[in-house]
Amino acid sequence: MANNDRNFFFFCQLLTDLSLLAFSFSIATFYSGESEVRLELHDVGFLLFLTCGWYFTARSNNIYQDRMQENQMRELFKTVNPILWQVLLTIVYMFVMKEGGYSRSFVVIYAFLLFFLLPLGKIVLKNLFFFLYKTGYIRKRALVIGGGDVGKEFCRFLRENKYYGYQLVRYIQGELSLTSNAGQGYGERVLMVNDVPMDGLMDIDEVFISESPDLPYSTNEIASVLSSHAVRLRILPSAFQMTNSGMYSFSMVGGFPLLSFRNEPLEDVYNQFAKRCFDVLFSVFVLVFICSWLFPIIALAIKINSRGSVFYKQERWGKRNRPFSCYKFRSMYLQAPETNDQGKFQQAKKEDPRITKVGKFLRKVSLDEFPQFFNVLLGEMSVVGPRPHASLMNRESSYTIKNYLVRHQAKPGITGWAQVNGLRGESSDPSLLKARIQHDIWYIEHWTFLLDLKIIFLTFWRLLIGDKQAY
Repeated sequence: MANNDRNFFFFCQLLTDLSLLAFSFSIATFYSGESEVRLELHDVGFLLFLTCGWYFTARSNNIYQDRMQENQMRELFKTVNPILWQVLLTIVYMFVMKEGGYSRSFVVIYAFLLFFLLPLGKIVLKNLFFFLYKTGYIRKRALVIGGGDVGKEFCRFLRENKYYGYQLVRYIQGELSLTSNAGQGYGERVLMVNDVPMDGLMDIDEVFISESPDLPYSTNEIASVLSSHAVRLRILPSAFQMTNSGMYSFSMVGGFPLLSFRNEPLEDVYNQFAKRCFDVLFSVFVLVFICSWLFPIIALAIKINSRGSVFYKQERWGKRNRPFSCYKFRSMYLQAPETNDQGKFQQAKKEDPRITKVGKFLRKVSLDEFPQFFNVLLGEMSVVGPRPHASLMNRESSYTIKNYLVRHQAKPGITGWAQVNGLRGESSDPSLLKARIQHDIWYIEHWTFLLDLKIIFLTFWRLLIGDKQAY
């Protein structure tokens, strides 16, 4: 199981066990001679003590690992030791904290429920994951490139082990050719498979490249070509040969070592969970305490200034190039053209005649972006991430800017690392757009929760001092 999938399974195991532990504690409290479930502070402290004890004893017994193929009875026996530790910790706590008033019946009921519910929960969860993996509800579409025994064996492994969450879309063994394509603007050689351009990668989630001496091109060369697409690159190394060509991270699928072409902290399920919780809480706070009174004022100003709707909806690309409707306050006149005379996407620029008077103010202080907090609640965007561009701009820029689509390996954000570093606004200059892409990729590879907080602080700071690029 890949790192992020293994972490997800581990997270579900831990969450299930802690939920059943809390449930058992509540039932034991209720049926141990008390008239009602305690809600006092010392009861919460007792439960917190038992929860911490379970976590450390369970981890020390290695019950949260990639054990999809392990014998279920052997796995259940390993759960007995942490449960016995729970009973022991319960007795120790009751002996030390005598004022808690817990009876022997509490220990008996609590122990009985743990021995019954925890193994049952593991059986149900494991079979649920088996079902979800085999039926494809939890699935990543995979492409494997490269010949040799490692590549063939890995493909066989993916076909026979559906519960690892991969659907093998295609295996490309030897029909590879690298051809130049000057029409893309930067002279990059583009991988062609049976004379079909790799535009088909739009439907691929992960690409596995098997190292082999039989390949006509090096693994690094193939990875360099594919790295500009919004797919995760994994290398099945024949030997661990590190280079300075990118940030690598290691993981395992079964017994196969994998070398990821980029380090992506946001692929970790814990980081995703933390970021998503923050997104929801922060968005709810802004919508309830700020937008609830600010939106009517902005809406009235827009209506007075120009005819047309208050909100503006535009198609943009999210994570993995998936299109979504991005919401903004309308800042331009009705039916303002999005393209110029040459049919190219026309970005907003300084003194743009398409922008209304109210719209100019909204864009200056970034209030036109506030409706995107609804996109955050819908899960289409994040508070912090690479700023989403219009779909037409994405199509044009992907052919002129190297690694442009890599920025779509993360959810787009209302604000981002590039924006707080002075790279917001018009980017018709290719060098400015390239710098923005580099900042977006750096953010994806170096994400931390503290970095998000720093970006939010810098965003508000730039609003206070004024941003020359805001127009």
